[in-house]
Amino acid sequence: MAVWMAVALAPVALFALRLIDDSAVALLVPPALALMIVLFLVVMGAAVRAAAGASLPRALAGAGGALLAVVLLTLPMSHVIGQRACPERMGVDRGVQVSSQMLDAWRNGERPSVAVWNDLGVADAWRTQIAGLRLIDYKLEDSGCWERLAPVTTTRTWHQFRVTVQRGDGERLSKVVTVHTRAARDGWRVAEIEGLEL
Repeated sequence: MAVWMAVALAPVALFALRLIDDSAVALLVPPALALMIVLFLVVMGAAVRAAAGASLPRALAGAGGALLAVVLLTLPMSHVIGQRACPERMGVDRGVQVSSQMLDAWRNGERPSVAVWNDLGVADAWRTQIAGLRLIDYKLEDSGCWERLAPVTTTRTWHQFRVTVQRGDGERLSKVVTVHTRAARDGWRVAEIEGLEL
């Protein structure tokens, strides 16, 4: 019975952590989330151990059902429902610097460092997108995280830049480019770039 109560309370607890995410105690969200997962596993382990004496297969099936139910209840809460400002606990960078490094290299006619990219496929796609375009100037317009019902993920961000580019025929265009970044062990990486399509 305690397992099914924990299953039912999991989405409520996630939403409560999301509400705390914008408060002064937001630094407690990651440890509280870890504690919530550990408590759920402890409750489930105790229930399996108690029921295993009567029937081990039934206890394991119940544990599998509880895991499936908690995943089905909490998975929709992790889907992105919009954009928002990043929580203050993320600090100032949040991937803006690596995005600017990439754009500075483009403006200077250079290749960005390999360390800028999340993977080399992104670098190849970017080079294809900018072929025949010269960056004249760029300006950061907006930056943020992805909104969801669960606590905001602090590993993925987006940054919108207004860029002025010049085509090979001399025509200048102004476009909004969105750079998606991901956190890595030693900083941020560019994961995707959209908006350069002509």
